[in-house]
This record gives sequence, C-alpha cells and structure tokens, in this order.
Amino acid sequence: MVIARAAILLRKIAVLTIVLTLFSVPVSAEGEKMFYPAGSSEITIVGEPVHVGDQLTASILVNNRGSDPGSVRLVLSDRSGSNLSVGEDVLINPGSSREVSTPFTPVSAGALELSWHVSSEDGGVSSELNGSFDVQVHEPQTLGLSFDSVQWTLSDGLDCQISISLTEGRSRAANVSVSLISQGESQEVQRFAITLDPGLRQLSIGLEQPEAEHVSLTLETNGWTPSNSAANLTWQTSLTPPSINPSVAIGAHEPEMPESGGFVSLPYWLNNSGTSATLQGTLRVVSTSDGMVLAQISTPAVPAEGSSSGTLSLGPWPESPMVQTEVVWSMSSSETSIPLTVFTQSEGGGGWELPFDAMAAAYGALMGLAVVLIGLVVMRAVSERTPSTESDSRALRKSRITRRMEQAPSKREVKCPSCEQRLSIPSAHTGSVRCPACTTQFSVTEVKEGGEPNPEQDDEETTTPETTSADEPVARSNEEILSCPQCEQRLKIPLERRPVRSRCPACRTEFMAEVGESNE
Repeated sequence: MVIARAAILLRKIAVLTIVLTLFSVPVSAEGEKMFYPAGSSEITIVGEPVHVGDQLTASILVNNRGSDPGSVRLVLSDRSGSNLSVGEDVLINPGSSREVSTPFTPVSAGALELSWHVSSEDGGVSSELNGSFDVQVHEPQTLGLSFDSVQWTLSDGLDCQISISLTEGRSRAANVSVSLISQGESQEVQRFAITLDPGLRQLSIGLEQPEAEHVSLTLETNGWTPSNSAANLTWQTSLTPPSINPSVAIGAHEPEMPESGGFVSLPYWLNNSGTSATLQGTLRVVSTSDGMVLAQISTPAVPAEGSSSGTLSLGPWPESPMVQTEVVWSMSSSETSIPLTVFTQSEGGGGWELPFDAMAAAYGALMGLAVVLIGLVVMRAVSERTPSTESDSRALRKSRITRRMEQAPSKREVKCPSCEQRLSIPSAHTGSVRCPACTTQFSVTEVKEGGEPNPEQDDEETTTPETTSADEPVARSNEEILSCPQCEQRLKIPLERRPVRSRCPACRTEFMAEVGESNE
C-alpha cells in the first residue's frame, strides 16, 4: 500500500516536471513575435574617437523568430535611467534580420557610461537584447585663423597668405569665406570648402586688382562644434592699393650735333618713387613732327623707390636742321615723357644756327595770330549789332540778318498728288516739282495775285483734249484716284474735270482720263 502511494507520487512529480520544462522553453505560437540578436549580442558604436559635440551612432542586428512581422527600437539611457536617445521603429518580417540604431551626441568630456536595450510593442524581446557600454569623450577641438601676409602689386594683384590650425583629434570639414569691404559695405567674393587635418595649414588667396579698403576672412565649421566661438574665426585687415610715380630723365646725347643718317647715343634713367613696383613697358623716342620712331626698347619692372638706367641708340637721324622728339616711357595704364630737341650738323661741316631765337619767334607768331582772331571777332560783333537811330531821319538801320530775311523769296505750300506730302516751294516757281518722299514728279502753276493758284492747271500734268485718237491709252475709274495704264502709278484727277488728257509724272506717258469702270 505504501509502495503504491509512493509510485503515484513519483508519477505526479514526473508529470509536473515535464510540464514545467515545456513552459520554460520559448514557443512561437500563432501570431507571436520573438526578437533575438542576429549574431553577436554586443552593441556597435560608430564615430569614435569622439569629441564633445560630435555625433555617435549605436546599432545592433535583430532577428524576428516569430510568425508575424513586428517593429523594434533601440533605446539608450544614462546612469540615472533617463532615456538619452530613442531610435526609430524598425519593421522586421518573420525570419528576417535588420539593423536597429539610434544616434546620440555627448555634451561633456570624460568617460560616458550608457545602458541600452531593444524594446517592442508587438512581441517578446529576448533578455540578450540589453546591456551597457562606455565611451571616452575628448575635449572639443580648437580652430585657429590668421593672416600671414598681404601683398598687393600691379603685376600679381592682391595676394593673401593665411594660416589655419586644428588641434589633435579627427579631420574636420570647414568653409572659407572671403569678403571685400568698400565704403562700409561688405561683399563676398570667394567661398570654398576644405578638409582640415590636425596641425597647421597655409593657404594662398588671389584677388586680382579689387577696389576695396579692407579684406575679411571667415572660417566656418561644417557639422561640428569647435571649442572657440565663431567670433574668433573672422579676421580682417586693411588694404593699401599699389601706387607708382614713374619719371624719365635723360643725359647729354652724343654727338652733340649729329649728321643726317647717323646715330645718336642717349643715356636715360627710369625712376619710380611710388610704393609698388612698376609693370614692364617700353621706352621709345618719337619725332613730334611726323611721329617717326627713332628708337624703341623694352623696359623691366622698376621696384618701389628704385631706378633703372641704360643708353638708347637713335637713328638713322632724319634730314632736318632741328629735330624735336619725345622720350616716352609707357606701361599699362601709365605713361610719362620728356622732350628732347637736337640740332643737325649741316653738310658743310659747320653747325647750323638760326639768326634769331626760335622760341621767341614761335611765341611772337602765336601772339600775332591771337590778335588777328580777336580783331575779327570784334569786327563781326560790331557789324552784326543794331546801330543807334540816325539823328536826321530817326530811322533804324536794319541788320545784315534782317536784310537777308527780307530779301529771301516768299514761299508757298503745294501737295503731292501721289502721297499728299506738303512741299514748300517759291511762290513764283512754275513747272516741274519732284516729291522728296515718293519721288513723284508733277507740275505746279504760278500763283495769282491774292495767293490763289491758277485753276486752269492741277498738280498733275494735264491738258484738255479736243479729240481722242483710237490708239491713245485710256484710264478709267469712278474715284478721283486712278492708275496710270503704263506704270500703275496712282494719280489724283478730279471727276468733274474728266474726260481730260493727262501725263503720268513717273513714266511721262500721256493717256485719256475718263469716268467709268477700271480696265483691270
């Protein structure tokens, strides 16, 4: 009896053990999702080494062992248990694995201890999908910006040498902005992106020949935060435009009185008292009378507060008793000159000299010409002004302009029969007139006393026929305007004057103008 009871008790314990074992094993029932790590259960951190203000990304691969799709998210918490970052929901189909991640940004330097876990509202999550990790956060990196030198020359333009420094850590992206300031207004002229490695980097920025009083450079970070503020990343300096003050000097030429066809040696000095070097240019000697170039050479750039010298060879010398020239030093946008007068030796071997002072004669000729011009102006003014009344007749003498106006013939207006352009002709003119607008030629008659034209003739050349020949061309129309039967010129002949023989002013064809339907 005791043995039977013991056997029953053992059997119940075995059944209970089997049931508990079955309940302890995870079972994926219909409609249940079960999420497990897909591979390693360690979380991955992307973005190290990290500085304050940099963004990191934590991620892990999750597998769905259930029979239905479900969503999971990755949650990061700090030591106090507060959620530091919550990732987006990621949908995982049954039997599939997907990466679940979330970004976070450390705000303080030092060792950062974080906890993580994967959560889901759609199903069970394995206890393996949680843990903790440590991140070592470094101090933020520091940027530096400074001008090394600013050089502005006429040949190379404005060149700015700058230095950019970055403390130890990661490589960083930045933008450089260059602005010119003129009359208080700033204008950005260049902007470019650079990648900075830890250390010192030098850049050269060329700006050609700007019109500005200051140049400003600004360094901007791209996606990260430096330790120094943005106010320390802008640098401005004043500009001094290059200036030159060129002048040319010459010495005594040899020989003193050259022969025609010979050569003359002329020493010269090119001086620059400006603050910048000059540009390369040319030095030439040009005759002022005919523009003939007696010598021309290329000149190098003369430095600031410097000079350059040499000797010119002029020739062959022209055949003239006295040669007046100019020594011209020309560069881009700048030119200076000095006059040079040389007397030529005569064929007899003796020096040729004027029996008078040439400069005095030239000045005297100019003064005489000025006196003559002033006298002509005064005489003309006296002759044109209206004189005072005569003492006897008290009648005003008429000026020359008034007399011209009174002597001018009177005018009258006529109308072109083709284009109806109004023409002004002398009142006494009769005969042929050509219209300047349409080139039509027509005749006009004299004006009777009282200003009325002779009604016996019209603007067209017409005559009243007595008889009409059989082969004479005929033009008909029911309007005042009809066409010439020969050249189709449009003519105006009043209906009340038809029939009438008319002459086309364009082709000179005579025809009979009648009232009726057109022949066309």
